[in-house]
Amino acid sequence: MNSIDNKYLASLETRIDHLETELTQLDDLLRSVGFPEGVLTLKETAEELLREDAEAKKRI
Repeated sequence: MNSIDNKYLASLETRIDHLETELTQLDDLLRSVGFPEGVLTLKETAEELLREDAEAKKRI
């Protein structure tokens, strides 16, 4: 690998580290406000709300 490839790889690794940190912090925050499984519970809740909204619109 040349130095450009190494710099690009290092840049990607830095981005991954940053995103992992952000996700961990978000997951911890969600758990502290009542989502028992953090991001997973938030995702399931959002999907359920969207399904309920779609079903309500069908009934109108």
